[in-house]
Amino acid sequence: MSAGASVGVDAACNHALIARFIVTIEGPGWTDHEDVELPRLPDKGESLETKFGTLLVAEAEEAPDLGAYAGKIVCRMS
Repeated sequence: MSAGASVGVDAACNHALIARFIVTIEGPGWTDHEDVELPRLPDKGESLETKFGTLLVAEAEEAPDLGAYAGKIVCRMS
């Protein structure tokens, strides 16, 4: 390998490692939705970065019947 050359991974290969999830964010008297891309479904109690800041995952389930989404995640604002 010549000097200055770098070894990389084809970007097309990385897409299979990232899944899309639909996130439902629940607040007092309102609900919002957001799409996120993650390497895996988070566990209940894990933190998740959303458009409203970092929230804890209240529910998470795989949902292969959702077509474009690998699962559903619910976060609640307290």
